[in-house]
Amino acid sequence: MRKSLFIYILLLVSAAAMAQRKPAKSIVYIIQSDRSVGVNEEMIKVYNGTFRQENTTLRADSSYFYPKRNSFDAFGNVHINQGDTLNVYSDKLYYNGTSHVALLTNNVRLVDRDATLTTNYLTYNTATKIGTYTGGGKLVNKDNTLISQNGYYFANTRDAYFRYNVVLTTIDAVIKTDTLRYNSGTRISYFFGPTHILGKDKDTLYTEKGNYNTITEQAFFSKNNLYTQGTKSLKGDSLFYDRLKGYGRAVRNITFNDNEQKVTIKGNLGTYYRADERAVVTQDPYVIMVTEERDTTQNKMTAAQPLLKAKRDKTTVVKPKVPANTKPLAKVGTHVSDKGTLTTDSIAIKPPPRIKRDSIYWGADTLETQILTYKKLRELQERMRLSGIRDTSLKDKPKPVKKIPLKVSTTKTLIAMPPADIKIDMSFLKPDLFGAPKAPDTTQKKLPVIAKDSSAKKPVKAVAQPKDIRLDSVYMTRKLNLSDTARIRILSAHHNAKIFKSDLQSKADSMFYSYADSTMRCFVNPMIWTQGSQLSGDTIYLQLKNKKLDNMDLWPNAFTVNIEAPDSTHFNQVAGKKMRGFFVANKLQRMFVDGNAETIYFNRDSTKKEVTDLMRSISSRIRVNFKDNKASNITLYTKVEQRILPIAKAVDDDKILKGFIWKPKERPESKEAIISPTKLKPPGKKGAAGKTPAKSPPGKGKPVLPGAKKPVIDSAGKALPVIDSATTKMVTDSVLKVLPGLPGSSKLPALKKVPAVIDSVKKKVGKDTARVVKP
Repeated sequence: MRKSLFIYILLLVSAAAMAQRKPAKSIVYIIQSDRSVGVNEEMIKVYNGTFRQENTTLRADSSYFYPKRNSFDAFGNVHINQGDTLNVYSDKLYYNGTSHVALLTNNVRLVDRDATLTTNYLTYNTATKIGTYTGGGKLVNKDNTLISQNGYYFANTRDAYFRYNVVLTTIDAVIKTDTLRYNSGTRISYFFGPTHILGKDKDTLYTEKGNYNTITEQAFFSKNNLYTQGTKSLKGDSLFYDRLKGYGRAVRNITFNDNEQKVTIKGNLGTYYRADERAVVTQDPYVIMVTEERDTTQNKMTAAQPLLKAKRDKTTVVKPKVPANTKPLAKVGTHVSDKGTLTTDSIAIKPPPRIKRDSIYWGADTLETQILTYKKLRELQERMRLSGIRDTSLKDKPKPVKKIPLKVSTTKTLIAMPPADIKIDMSFLKPDLFGAPKAPDTTQKKLPVIAKDSSAKKPVKAVAQPKDIRLDSVYMTRKLNLSDTARIRILSAHHNAKIFKSDLQSKADSMFYSYADSTMRCFVNPMIWTQGSQLSGDTIYLQLKNKKLDNMDLWPNAFTVNIEAPDSTHFNQVAGKKMRGFFVANKLQRMFVDGNAETIYFNRDSTKKEVTDLMRSISSRIRVNFKDNKASNITLYTKVEQRILPIAKAVDDDKILKGFIWKPKERPESKEAIISPTKLKPPGKKGAAGKTPAKSPPGKGKPVLPGAKKPVIDSAGKALPVIDSATTKMVTDSVLKVLPGLPGSSKLPALKKVPAVIDSVKKKVGKDTARVVKP
């Protein structure tokens, strides 16, 4: 017991001793001075003195040292040194050795290797090596300069934090932000607030979070990013750009907008190449091209139109002077008082002209945009044209023959004789072997030349042409007059390219659009659906004029299919080598077909709207006019052949032309098919709840009547449809027509007895035709 008590007391004494023990105080020492003068018991004046505390050295021209307070005031050429790299200079200093805090004022400079911080007031802690200013300062790090209202410099990590009115100036950009972190070692800046980056090329970038490496010139932005250059802008959840390599990348919710051309490109992944001025967008990319059409139907206001009433204003307007015999004209909604003043009650305001806006949605697996010179654009278009031409002569091209050198004879002959297996053409030794050459034919008639017209001021010459040669309507296009150095933007769509417009849809494997001629070129199995017609060809061109559809070209193997609702079995068809259509108010107005033009048209009864006969024709050229989204008339030109067949005598081969194609399911039905095609795909094996559907009962894949809910198994083990009450009458009529002699022909048996009735009929008939009944 005593031993335990002694140990307990010993522990208490040890704990008390440790509690009373304090850490050693860090004291400021004077290690060197020219002379010192004691002013009083608490203050010593030191001339050109050097102070030291731990690893910090402080110097000044003059100072007042307070030994009891472990502090001093310094004046003139103040210098604080820590190690070989960190130095602080100022005109005045107050240093507290207990808290290790130095207050420096007037011309303060903090130099850390290649970074220099200047300010007029700096608080610096020699223990933590942290400097702070709140009265404005500047940091210069080689080619970078930072200015801010508040600043915090950490010498250990070389990080600097800047707050309020921060401006970072680099060689190629000026960055203005609210909060910025900068490392003078790596020279990387980090943004933590609204930031505006102004480039030398008059481009700007806005972000709220990101970083920029001033050495490698790589930038990354990750919040509310917006890049603007002139009329163009780019948005994205994440943006990355390498200026030295000229490579950029945008991820998630990308939006490229061109206000001048009124074009918007969207997607989820984009790549930019500065050398080629090319950008590639993937992952659900699409383009929005805005078309405009002014609505002139309500340019003038009529009495029947409602007036736009302004607020009632009782202010009077002095009536202007008019001749005595002339009565003043009052506007609509005004009242002339007896005193000759005009009182504004309600003023008719002319509304601004309305503008109808329609957008063309253009999507594909990959979208690409690039800026080219007009010379390079022509070269690119020529390569695209040649790529679609297959050289069939390569298969039959003979293999190169190996040349055998001739053996030179040693005998003195005129010609060195080759080996016996090689024959030489010796006909040149006898030029008249086949007789004398024929004399030129002088009796051939020359093409007549039109004589000079004496009535005209200038002579006109023309060479006669064959009568059957005419101007081809397909080539009535506008020629471009641009210089080779003109810069033109192009758009390319690769794989599964689609177009949706309210009155026109299209699809192709690839598409190409040039701003030089505003023409969209569609390649590899292109198709167009418009006004109830399907147009197809090996190549299709769509040209816009004033941001509206102007014309289109289809060649070769151009084909048009048209149906008249509600008939979906008889197809009006037009085929030819080339087609050219013209649009008015974004609607197809007329179309020309050239080269072996063929048509099939089904005539209908005007009252019953039933097909009566089929008309087939062939000619050199066809013109089709459209009205109210239908073909109003068809005109045939040159070598016309027509044949009319009654519809009852027409066979299937008579109803279609060679090359007929009809694919309405490939038509984009809405803009959602362009914007988000992946969301419109049918679900896979798993259902909506993510569960695999149960196995189907026997009879899977057999036709089932509408309204069937649960299959019923008959005596043979086959599934029969169960019909609800809504379709009872339909089933009654169908059964009575298909199965005559069914018991209870006047009334349908009870619903639960239908399978049994069908089984009995099957046994009677002996066929499986009664298993499923169609209306």
